[in-house]
Amino acid sequence: MMQLTSTVNYVRQNFKNNNRFDLRKVQEFLKMMNQQQILAIEARNHLYSSTLIEDPSVVTNKAVLFTNKSVLDFNCQALINGDNNEMSRYIKGFETHKINKTIDVKTSILIHTEVKQVETLLRAIYRPQNLYCIHVDRRSTAAFYEEILAISSCFDNVFLTSQRFDVKWGTMSVLEPEIECMKDLWNKSVSWKYFINLTGQEFPLRTNFELVKILKAYNGANDIAATLRLANKERWSNAGPAPHDIRPSKGPVHIAASKAYVDYLLHDQRAKDLLEWTRKTDVPDETYFSTLNSNPHLNVPGSYNGSYFANPNHTYTSSLTRYKQWRFAGQEDLCKGKFVREICILGVGDLQRLAKSEMLFANKFFLDFQPLALKCLEELIYNRTRDEYLRSIHFNDTLYTQQDFVINQI
Repeated sequence: MMQLTSTVNYVRQNFKNNNRFDLRKVQEFLKMMNQQQILAIEARNHLYSSTLIEDPSVVTNKAVLFTNKSVLDFNCQALINGDNNEMSRYIKGFETHKINKTIDVKTSILIHTEVKQVETLLRAIYRPQNLYCIHVDRRSTAAFYEEILAISSCFDNVFLTSQRFDVKWGTMSVLEPEIECMKDLWNKSVSWKYFINLTGQEFPLRTNFELVKILKAYNGANDIAATLRLANKERWSNAGPAPHDIRPSKGPVHIAASKAYVDYLLHDQRAKDLLEWTRKTDVPDETYFSTLNSNPHLNVPGSYNGSYFANPNHTYTSSLTRYKQWRFAGQEDLCKGKFVREICILGVGDLQRLAKSEMLFANKFFLDFQPLALKCLEELIYNRTRDEYLRSIHFNDTLYTQQDFVINQI
């Protein structure tokens, strides 16, 4: 850990001093971090600026470009292409093995177990110019907490929340860590554009460059889903009317919110009043973010102002934050992994759909269930990142600029 810290400091100091690099030091840095996505080490101005753009074209030193990443023993590309033979070969081998062993973007990550999976996620999304707030569940073991603390201590821009919560589904404790991270991130830096919340069992479907382009395409709009038709209104029955003529709605806790939205949430009295009302509801994490974003009279920056809610046949407003497969009637076959508490645990059979998905992140993965799925996704994002820097692929953000919540924002 000390060696890693000294190498990180070496690279950072050379950025600041405009020095040339000892290539061996750079290779050591890349190897120990296993963070091959941090390619723009030559782009000093971009690395330390407050801009949202990260442009692969600024990289001219081919020494920082890398070769194809591959997972040994299995062909990830075949799995991504839907090759049933390769899929059967892996699943059969895995099941036998299982029997034998008991922009600047501000990101919050809620975790409770599996250090290795947290490392994999952080390695995929890490950028020196971003900030990462990690909440470790209060019920996690002391050893787990110390391991995460040790990882965070290696980086100036990765930190743990100032307060920990005992997270239990359906209670305010799901929402409180998110807001705590917002507060901590707000106090640490003002030069950022978007806030994204994750859990330790998710993984990106977009490269960092793609994610930055998407958030720029959002142009300040909040990617926060909401529904009235499918809302569980009984969850609000004991809370009384919401304050300030607010119409409650239901939506997932997963969000990509603008800085201005977070500012409103933390500092506007109407948002604070809504939060207090939400405390009296059931499953408040599926009410607060969506409701705040879908009441135009509150003038929340980037919130939704479209005609969606006037159409009784619509379900949810559009959202691209998560690929998440629920067990709905007639849609069970879309999950090629397994269902746990009505949510699909993604496996190798889901890779083809994941690779083609336009969503930002995928939820969810278990390390003890077909872990090759996560490894293949890591390979895919790694190689796609390389191709971006080699300018052999182009990302079209038109889909994201045409989203209803982007066109019809406050």
